[in-house]
Amino acid sequence: MTVEYTIEAGAAGEPPLNEPATVWATASGAPERLVWRSRRFLVHAKPIPWIDRVEWWMLEQRAARGSFPPLERRMWQVQIRAIDNGEIMLIDLEAGEDRTWQVTGVYA
Repeated sequence: MTVEYTIEAGAAGEPPLNEPATVWATASGAPERLVWRSRRFLVHAKPIPWIDRVEWWMLEQRAARGSFPPLERRMWQVQIRAIDNGEIMLIDLEAGEDRTWQVTGVYA
C-alpha cells in the first residue's frame, strides 16, 4: 500500500503555517474538536503530544536583556475529520501558553 502526503505548510526551509484555530480540549489539554478555516472538525484518532524546539537563531527580534523567552513549544499531532464532508486530515497544532491555538502544519 502506498501512502502519499501533501505537505501544505512547514516543509523544509519554509515557515510554519501559523493559522489560528478555535479548539475545545479535554481537562488534560488534548484537543477534541476545533473550528479552523470556518470549518468544524472532530478529532478522529488519539492526539499525539510532542514538544517542538523554537528556532531562536531564526527570530528577527532579539530577547530583551535578562529575559528568557521559551525555547520549546507544546504541540499536538491530530487526525481530524470534517463535519461537513467527512474529509480526514492530519494536522499539527501549537498549544499557546495564553490558551490560543495555531495550526502549524497540514498533511493531506
